[in-house]
Amino acid sequence: MNRWKWMILCLLLLFVFGICPADAQVLDRAEIRVIVTIPQILWVRVNATELVFSEEDFDTTKDAVMTEEGILASKLDAVQIEVAGNVPHALYISASADAFAGPNNTSLSSSQMQFRLISSAGSSAESPWHTLGTRNARQGPVFSSNAAGRNVLRMDVQLLATWLDTPGTYRGSIVYTVVPLVG
Repeated sequence: MNRWKWMILCLLLLFVFGICPADAQVLDRAEIRVIVTIPQILWVRVNATELVFSEEDFDTTKDAVMTEEGILASKLDAVQIEVAGNVPHALYISASADAFAGPNNTSLSSSQMQFRLISSAGSSAESPWHTLGTRNARQGPVFSSNAAGRNVLRMDVQLLATWLDTPGTYRGSIVYTVVPLVG
């Protein structure tokens, strides 16, 4: 008899849970709103932490050029610059000060350095040279993008060591600044 009770109970459970399909309905649900605020994003990155002109770079038997003012040393593809933004943007390149500090309180004018930018599709022959100076209101951007996106640029650099410059090591900084295009 005990066996019959278990069998009936099992059949009943099987009938209730397996045989009779039950249409399950959602009786409750929760919902949240999603709000995303994307900020203006501007970004600049360079692939170098230093730009070094050594004594070798001023060797006129190699790539340096002697001029009436002094010796012009060049570094091609000296720096790679990545600039990006989710808005139209412009790139400024400037010196952090009017001059690079040298030995015994001497200085080397930042204007003795020039640079040009080459886009990934362009050639250096098409790019104009810019004189390095401090950033001011009169200096325009050296690169601008009228659309959001990312650009990779290469930078060639020249430095003129004049006949009046004191021998020694000079130090300074180049500042890369990306700003939104206005208007």
